[in-house]
Amino acid sequence: MPPAPSPDPDPDAPEPAGSGSQPVPAGGNGGAPEPPQAPEPKWSDEEDGADYLEELMAAAAAGEELTAGDISGAGFGQDGTADQMHPGPVLATLVHAATTDEKILATLSDDDLIGVIAAVRRIGSFAAWAELTAVREYATRPDPRRPATPGAAPGAASGAAPGAAPGAASGAAAGGRGAARGIDGRDPNAAVAGLPGRPKVREFAAEELALDLHLSWQSAASQIVYACSVAARLPRTFAALRAGQIHAVHVRIIEDETAYLSDEHMAEADEKLAEAARSKTFGELRYHAHRLVLKLDPESAARRKEQARKDAHVRAFREGSGNAGMVARELPPDEVLASWQHVDQRARDLRAAGIPGTLQELRVRAWLDLLQERDTRTAPASPDGPSGPDGPTGTGENDGPGESDGPGDSGGNGGRDGPGENGGSGRGPRNGPAGTGGSGAGRSAAGSGPSLSAQVTLTIPWATQQGGSAPGEAGGFGLLDPETARDLAAAAARHPDTRWCYTALHPDGTAAAHACAAGPHPGGPPDPRTLKFNAVIRGPCDHAQAHGGYRPGRKLRHLVTARNATCTAPGCGQPAARCDLDHTSPWHHGGLTCPCNLSPLCRHHHRVKQAQGWWLDMPEPGLLRWRTPAGRTYTTTPTVYPLD
Repeated sequence: MPPAPSPDPDPDAPEPAGSGSQPVPAGGNGGAPEPPQAPEPKWSDEEDGADYLEELMAAAAAGEELTAGDISGAGFGQDGTADQMHPGPVLATLVHAATTDEKILATLSDDDLIGVIAAVRRIGSFAAWAELTAVREYATRPDPRRPATPGAAPGAASGAAPGAAPGAASGAAAGGRGAARGIDGRDPNAAVAGLPGRPKVREFAAEELALDLHLSWQSAASQIVYACSVAARLPRTFAALRAGQIHAVHVRIIEDETAYLSDEHMAEADEKLAEAARSKTFGELRYHAHRLVLKLDPESAARRKEQARKDAHVRAFREGSGNAGMVARELPPDEVLASWQHVDQRARDLRAAGIPGTLQELRVRAWLDLLQERDTRTAPASPDGPSGPDGPTGTGENDGPGESDGPGDSGGNGGRDGPGENGGSGRGPRNGPAGTGGSGAGRSAAGSGPSLSAQVTLTIPWATQQGGSAPGEAGGFGLLDPETARDLAAAAARHPDTRWCYTALHPDGTAAAHACAAGPHPGGPPDPRTLKFNAVIRGPCDHAQAHGGYRPGRKLRHLVTARNATCTAPGCGQPAARCDLDHTSPWHHGGLTCPCNLSPLCRHHHRVKQAQGWWLDMPEPGLLRWRTPAGRTYTTTPTVYPLD
């Protein structure tokens, strides 16, 4: 087996001779003559090549521009000096010169150009390694605000994060990698507790990193766990990434496939997979890694399956087309197959009852019927419902499950009592057996349709409701095209608990005033011109809207959440209706319950704000200024709603 990559390779050293691809034999490619050989480089051996590169670097450092001849002579061709070079400042300088000057790029031979592209990828691998290394260092360096407790046991650093249940850390360590996979960044300390070296992630490190990396705090936490895991469990693979010998995706595949491998086999797997990744595609490596892990530790498959069951969930999401989807993951196979059989039989019953549509469309209708406790067979048929060759007497060619995973989590339903919403009691939909009709893949009969529970916040421009073309939005779901927005408004109007609110906008798209309509309106949203609007305070505050108690009333809550429609932490998109209304200056320290001292904070960022080293103030209503323990400041502003 070739030697493993050195943990600390010389960044500018060429790879050992002979590590590149073998030349094509003469007469290959169906007997075609060999292509003409590339010009001989300007050196006769490796030492001369290194001297030549040293001269180029000296010229570049002196401010001289490198030429096409310089780049061609650097050895980007197959097995040349630059082609074999580890990522480092020399290679970066050559790549910069070759790619930023279009004239140089255009004059390179195909052989040299492929070498430049490969060099860029090696540099990218090094950059990925450098980011993970820096993330791990930041997250695990001692917290200056929380000095270590004198006399603490050596293993104390692997304990659970503050607020975790007693024994959480020891449970994660005892469970090995299986326990860490299920936690998935929600508690980084529990996720890394069982790693070699027992790293300790300082509290809210992910929240600080997320601000400048433009990530959610959950993604930043997962990045921390990943960086710690790869460095601790896969040192050979991590070193190969630094040397530019493998791609960052190779590392991700190896980490995922070995996630449940027992510790006793990790070193062998790390060595073999780091070497295999140098010559395999992503798909080939995953297959190879999966086989190797099953060979080394057959029980790892059962551990993976058992841990994944703990992440069983059902979620809704927005399709890229603007339609919607639902997906259920990690469910027991026997129950899924039995449920699928039930849906399929229900679809065939619908077809036998004369409901038009393909069998695939009828499965969708049957599934929606079952979820909403209704029966399409008892409702009037849609006059324009789809039909086709798989109607009442069709053959049902589309009999496959047609399973498809969605693009992302919807984040759940929005809360009630938010701006531009359908507020209400929060009770579920009251759909009886005759609640809807129609056929096909979910469209309803005229004059009927689903009754949307009053737990979804809809933001729909009034002009769109009247037939305009501006998009709307549903909390936790995403943007809505105008037709879908009107459909959802109609569904909301059918629900007796729906309440309608309106937010008037300034020319810059921020909230100017807010009003709420009393009572249900089954005919649809009322005319806003009949309502009384209250101003949304901006700039200096006279405290006229202040509330005397700790908890703000409904009107004040609506004014604040109309002004800031999401959590006011940087980068957090949690809808305000699901957030706490936080007193920026604490109530028990004299802070007012007033628009100038209230802002929505999700429960997580509410905890962050109260953590040691963090500071939050509100210079003017709706303008929040955050300062992190590192001394960096970030500002969030009132929500800007789309005007068209």
